[in-house]
Order: sequence, then C-alpha cells, then structure tokens
Amino acid sequence: MQEQQASSKRPTARDRIMRAAEALFAERGFEATSIGEIALRAHVNRALLYYYFEHKEHLYHQLLQEGVERLRATVLAATNTTGSAREAVRTFLQGYLQTTYHDPGLVRIVYREIVGAQRGDEESKALVRQFMQTIAQLEQVLQRGVQSGELVPHDTNKSVYLLFGMTNVFVTLAYLEQASFPIEEVVDHIMRVFFEGLSARH
Repeated sequence: MQEQQASSKRPTARDRIMRAAEALFAERGFEATSIGEIALRAHVNRALLYYYFEHKEHLYHQLLQEGVERLRATVLAATNTTGSAREAVRTFLQGYLQTTYHDPGLVRIVYREIVGAQRGDEESKALVRQFMQTIAQLEQVLQRGVQSGELVPHDTNKSVYLLFGMTNVFVTLAYLEQASFPIEEVVDHIMRVFFEGLSARH
C-alpha cells in the first residue's frame, strides 16, 4: 500500500518533461533550448518526449498555457469573492504573489511573452491576450466598491493597471534576484498605498 502511494506521488514522464522544459526555457529562452537538452534533463529519450509533445513549439505552448492559467486563477479567485473590494484585492494580491514567487520559471516564460521578448507567434499572443483580458476583469471589483460607497468614484480601468503595475514591481525584483520581500509584507504595503495613499491626514 505504501509503495503504491509512493509511486503515485512520483512525477510522471510527462511531468518531468514539462518541468525540465520550464527550467530550460526560463533560463535560456525558447530559441537557445533544444529538444535534446530537455530530454536529457528530464531523463527520458527523445521518442518518449515526442510521444507527449509533437514538437518544441507544442511543448512551449503547453507551458505558456499552464503559466497563464495559474495566473488567471488568482484573478478569478478575486472576482468571485463576495466580500468588499478590499477583501477581493487582498485575495488577488496574495494569490498572485504566491504564484509568481513559487513558480518563477513559468512566470518568467509568461512575462517574456507579455513584453514581446520571446516567441511572439499567434498562439502565444492569444494566450497573453487571454491573461490581460482576465486582469481587466479586476475592474469589476473596483466598480463594485464604487457602487457600494466603499470607494470614491474614479477611473477604475486605470486603477486596475496601476494595481497590476505596483504588484509586478515586486515580482520583477524577485525575478532579477535583487530583493524578495515576504508576501504578507508586500500585500500590506500595496493595500495601504493603493487604498489610503501617502498623503498625511490632518
């Protein structure tokens, strides 16, 4: 029984290929990574790799889709929150930062596509558009806050991208390994600045 449980927890060959490709694409980029290198790192032969993935582009798009879906899930968790706008934004920040901190390889792949520094093919662009459209759904959270009187009337569209930008500064710092602040500390700081501003109250 214990042996069965242990074997069920072992990563499958497909999982090993995905994680090896994630690491290599994140480190070197798409063009500088070969199928042979991915197979070698995953400890599989090329035939098995091609059994799961038609070609390198297919494997890359599967990883990009996985990264986009993980990030989209953090936004959807916030938009599905029935509490206040503040609670929903905190839910987004916690989930988004946890994902970006704990899955840096996938996030690096997604971010390269967002800034157009990687593949830039139509399938990749479509996945990035899907992610950015999901980010825009956070506007519903802020609009709900305005309608309830929790927030003052403001340009909710610009505020969403301001929030996204503030958050991504900390993601970029961690990505560049220049600084990595505790998640709750970052969340509290963004919440304070975003909702209360920096002006002294008299």
